[in-house]
Amino acid sequence: MELPDRIVRIVYVDGTGLLASDIHGRVHLLDAQLRVVRSSSFVQQGRPLYGLAAAEGWIIGKDRMGAIFRWSLDTLELVDRLDPATVCDPSTLIPREHPSPVSSRGIGIWDGRVFVSSGYHRQMLVLDLHTFEVLEVRPNICGESPMEWACTDHPTRHAVSDKKGNLRFGSFTDAEFPDLVKLDDGNIHRVRYDARHDRFWATQDFGAGENADIANGVVIVSASGEKEDECLFARDDVEFVTFSPDHLRAYAGGFDGELHIFDNTTRELRIARTVTGFPHQLSDLTVGAGTGTDVGTGADVYVLCQDGEIIQLDAEGEFVRAAGFRRQAVWDIQPSAEDPRTLYCATDTGVAVVHVRDSAAGPMLRVEAEHTTGFGFTRRVAPVRSGWLGITRDHRAFRADHDGTLRWSDELPALPHTVAVSPDGARALVATNAGAVELDIADGRRLDLFDVDGLPVWAATYLPDGDRLLITRNGVIVVLDRADATVRWRLDQGEYPKRLWVQNGRAYITGDGGVKELAVGGGVVARWSKLLSNTIENAVVSDGLVCASSYGMQLAGYDYTTGAFLGLVEDLPDYPKALSMIHDAAGVPHLLVGCRTGILSLFQLERRPKKLRFRKLRDHWLSRHPAAYTLKHHDHDHNHTDDHTDDQAVAVTVTTTARREAPCAR
Repeated sequence: MELPDRIVRIVYVDGTGLLASDIHGRVHLLDAQLRVVRSSSFVQQGRPLYGLAAAEGWIIGKDRMGAIFRWSLDTLELVDRLDPATVCDPSTLIPREHPSPVSSRGIGIWDGRVFVSSGYHRQMLVLDLHTFEVLEVRPNICGESPMEWACTDHPTRHAVSDKKGNLRFGSFTDAEFPDLVKLDDGNIHRVRYDARHDRFWATQDFGAGENADIANGVVIVSASGEKEDECLFARDDVEFVTFSPDHLRAYAGGFDGELHIFDNTTRELRIARTVTGFPHQLSDLTVGAGTGTDVGTGADVYVLCQDGEIIQLDAEGEFVRAAGFRRQAVWDIQPSAEDPRTLYCATDTGVAVVHVRDSAAGPMLRVEAEHTTGFGFTRRVAPVRSGWLGITRDHRAFRADHDGTLRWSDELPALPHTVAVSPDGARALVATNAGAVELDIADGRRLDLFDVDGLPVWAATYLPDGDRLLITRNGVIVVLDRADATVRWRLDQGEYPKRLWVQNGRAYITGDGGVKELAVGGGVVARWSKLLSNTIENAVVSDGLVCASSYGMQLAGYDYTTGAFLGLVEDLPDYPKALSMIHDAAGVPHLLVGCRTGILSLFQLERRPKKLRFRKLRDHWLSRHPAAYTLKHHDHDHNHTDDHTDDQAVAVTVTTTARREAPCAR
């Protein structure tokens, strides 16, 4: 049996095997071949289970709205559920407060008790593990920020982290954590105790201080709570760090899509090997005792990718097998240059061409073709005459005709983020971690590479006069002259971007801090973000509205002129990524939303005084396919700051098919 839905968290339990939680609130047990042995039952209004822990015969889970679950570890039968809306201390809530969505992972289990923050982030529940009695509702250890991780590896010195970069030390015995150290400007997703060297390792999302939104990695903190060292290897969120059973190795990685294997035989922070080529960003990792390893000895390393694929490696990072999860996502939607009702959708497998037509019930979608590129997943797409440009996760840019015929493809110097076409249709601008790359659209030749303070450029586009607008990861905005690339304007606004486009003479930026309207040469003149949690991924500005999507699996609508909040949709089936506005025959606006599970959802927008109603019209699912990818490993010398100095590079090509072990060719 194969996994039916995208997995969001994994944990290995000695004596049981690999547990995996999915976006619909179910828990699955996998065997040594990564096949499903059994699954828990469906839960009404099932939501993604981001918190997952196991202890003393029980599995404890927390969903994105703060519901707490308990399953039997032996049978995966659901035994208890605590509702996030009612299990609380009402005396400390603010008026009309409701549970808020959050992808918090923190579950502390100690001495037969469970410590977990609820749907009300300022509160924490203390539960009896074996009866699930609510023993106490107390103030959250981490204040207003949900507990992100709880480390009880040390027998007496425990650590908890939050989503604001704070690491606290104390003990769950008395639930007091008086010692605090600030390590990051964002999430600390994982904290683990290093028993070999009596210290703690913690991950970073953004970095801190002068490295904030520039470089991040893992930070070492002494048992007394003092920062000792750091290794900054990432340009994006680091999602995990964990150890082999003997603590001779540490494994860390995240959204850069690279797994770093540390040699922990000495106290020196040293990356011994980096494994690359995964089909997606890395979201979780767990280590078993080595009982199912086919290659090498010492440990089974299970890597979870954001697309739901689970890849098993041996202790040294050599490929063993993959689950072959069939996945799909819609990352971007752009109308063709010739017909606004023909849409190009960037997907996990390539580009889907979708046509909008009218029916008796309103607009509907007809998928004309799904073109497979053979590259990594297509992050963004931009229309050009008779086709499109695309950028892919495996560092490529390509051009294709409307029928999918590939004209050219070229390798980019680093991970790309956005792509835009010049007003004259002759050039393309690609934002990458190595700067902004300008390409000739006719043949893909690299024309130039634009650097901004040596920083990753996370968004780039052209202004109507051909000048180039760039935004770095740490929020530096620059305008480069179209002729000689001199800096014409600069603004350090300090918030990272996700998307960028120019419309009616203004630039629009999504990302940290909401949706922003930028008067180029002036500054930010408007902002929309109310009631949206986490990063704002995408937005559309049309029909007097601003509609935005967030990492909180939400959609929100605002009045463009006044900025007033008009409406909200929560509990979407998965992360919304792509947005586009279309209209029916009567001119009524409809919002098309592309999600991570390959869903194209169409909402009719019903405008009322001071209110906007999102009326779901229909859903369409694109076909799902297993990923094809090539894993490579790079062995490093003793200098851990050398970014990819290869002593050797070995490639392993993996082509997965459903319900069958992935073959491995060298």
